[in-house]
Amino acid sequence: MGHMKIFLDLDGVLVDFVGGIHRAFGKEYSYNSAPIKWNFFEHWSPKVHSCDINRACTVDFWANLDWMCDGREILRKIDEELDVSDDLFLLTCPMHNPQSWTGKRLWVERHIPHLVDRLIVTPAFKGIFASDNAVLIDDKDENIAKFVEAGGRGILVPRPWNELRGWAGRTLEVMRNSLGEL
Repeated sequence: MGHMKIFLDLDGVLVDFVGGIHRAFGKEYSYNSAPIKWNFFEHWSPKVHSCDINRACTVDFWANLDWMCDGREILRKIDEELDVSDDLFLLTCPMHNPQSWTGKRLWVERHIPHLVDRLIVTPAFKGIFASDNAVLIDDKDENIAKFVEAGGRGILVPRPWNELRGWAGRTLEVMRNSLGEL
C-alpha cells in the first residue's frame, strides 16, 4: 500500500459544534446526555427552524467554537500512531451560510495553524476523496458508510449521537485501536 491519506472531520470530532449551537440558542446541553440523533435540534421546544440555526452560524460563531472534550487528544493520537504529517487533511462540510467557510478557516488558524493549508471545506460528497489509501475519520455513521462504499476506509469516532455511542466515554481507546489496525 502506498502513502495513506487521512481525512479528518472537524465538527463533532475536533470542534464542539453541537455545544456551540446549544449555547447560541440558550439551550441546555451536556455531552454525556446528548440525544442519540445527530439532529438534536428536532428535540428543542419551542422548535428552532433550520434557517435560524443557519443564520446564527456566523464567522464569529465558527471561529470561537470550543474544542471537543477530547479533540486535542484525538489529533495527538493520529500524530503518534501514524506518520502522516504530509498526508493529513481536514475535511469539513460548510453550512449554507457562506460565513461558515471563513469561520472554520479562522478556527483552524487559531487552534491548529500548522494544518491551515491542509483544510478542505467543501459541500461535495466526502467519498470523492475515497481510495484504497484513504481513511476518513468522522463522527457521522452515514459519512463513514458512504466513504467505505466509495472505496476508502473509515474510522467512526464514538460520540453519543452515532452507533458507537456506548463507547463515547472511551473514544481515545477506540481511536488508538482503530488507528493501530491501519
